[in-house]
Amino acid sequence: MLPAWAAILAVMGALGLALVSLRQAQLRRKLSAEGARKGLHVAMSAVMLALPWLFDAAWPVILLAALAVGAMLAVRFVPALRDGVGGVIHEVGRQSVGDVCYPIAVCALYLLTADSPVLYAIAILMLGLADPAAALTGARHGLSPYATVDGKKSLEGSVAFAFVAFLCVHVPLLLFTPVGRAEALWISAIVAILATIVEAVSWGGLDNLFVPLGTYAVLVRLLTFPATLLAGHFVVLLLLVSVAAVLRRETTVGGAGVFGAALIGYLVWALGGTAWLIPPALVYLLYARVWPAAREADGLPHDPKRRPHTAHNVFSVSSVGVLWLIAASALDLDLLFPYALAWGATFAFLGVERMAVARPNWTAGQLAWRAAWRATLVAVGPVLLVLWLRVGADHFAGTAPGGPMAPLRPLLLTGAYVALALVVTAAASLILVRWRGPIDRDSTEFEGRVYRASIVGPLSALGLLSFLVP
Repeated sequence: MLPAWAAILAVMGALGLALVSLRQAQLRRKLSAEGARKGLHVAMSAVMLALPWLFDAAWPVILLAALAVGAMLAVRFVPALRDGVGGVIHEVGRQSVGDVCYPIAVCALYLLTADSPVLYAIAILMLGLADPAAALTGARHGLSPYATVDGKKSLEGSVAFAFVAFLCVHVPLLLFTPVGRAEALWISAIVAILATIVEAVSWGGLDNLFVPLGTYAVLVRLLTFPATLLAGHFVVLLLLVSVAAVLRRETTVGGAGVFGAALIGYLVWALGGTAWLIPPALVYLLYARVWPAAREADGLPHDPKRRPHTAHNVFSVSSVGVLWLIAASALDLDLLFPYALAWGATFAFLGVERMAVARPNWTAGQLAWRAAWRATLVAVGPVLLVLWLRVGADHFAGTAPGGPMAPLRPLLLTGAYVALALVVTAAASLILVRWRGPIDRDSTEFEGRVYRASIVGPLSALGLLSFLVP
């Protein structure tokens, strides 16, 4: 093994040589901007694959990452560098932080996979092979475009990404790990689909961060599953993607937002279970039907092909619910009711926004009441049924608290849950009716979403009162 400083210089020299060579290919051989950028992806990934065998300590990799981030920032902001070798990165003509995210992702992967170079290699191969394959296939053969936050991608490019991603996982697992053939097949298929979705919904170059780290996180979890459970995960994921795509005409979500909805659905099901999947599934599939004016407010009757909502909208709507899910998983608590209230309050928001546009003559009380009972029925009602069945099962099993009121406990608890759900959804509706103008006028799009999440979060936290019931 080379001394650490010699290895650092070798890595820096190899990356510098790749950058200069690709710039010369741009100038002399008319290599396209996209081709040069993806060529750099491949070259950098080839060099990064060697890190676990070049270094046996973390500090050289951390130092290399810091130097690389500094170099990327210099290339971005120093005119002489940007007009020179910076053309390899910046001539594509789109804003991106991918150049900075790449060394950060590599460093994080090295630290996380210190005892598993195979997992490190799989994630790096995703960056070095799958991403360039998608970009180049889409550029040359992309005939089926779909909208993303940054512009457009193609189904052909996404298929190419999925195919190469499958190989990036399957081959290393088979050759360098004791994972069985069936398990390797299912794991590779699941990771390939999830990585393709993450690449499709990422924006601003963040796929350079999300794809490798997401690949590592999913692999660590799936490697502990037996083949039968992995097959179940694959079937559920495929069903979610298919349902979201086939029924997209029933929603105002378009392009990569459809993949984002499937990703949220799988995350919810994988971490929480079927009961946790019910609220987001019903919100996604029914909001345009529950609010008859939704399609009119979004302009769909005038332009049936218009799908104004992106992956950002999907993630914004899901944000508070997903936080409750993560908290429940991390703390090992049953937070299903606060989770359902988050979806109920969000569903009420969706209704108020659309009905206020399509029915401008309605009063605040009319909007709030209609939003409250419909949101409670759709987003919270099925979860209340699950909770009622749980309480009833405890009662008949003899594990519920005793006393003279024991027979009425399931009914009383359900009534309390319904009342609290109506209070939360009505409060959310009234808040948005009263302050929607200032929220939309005084906030950027991101700040507005954070503001709304700051309303939904505390309201849904009222569901924690259920822990006080004996």
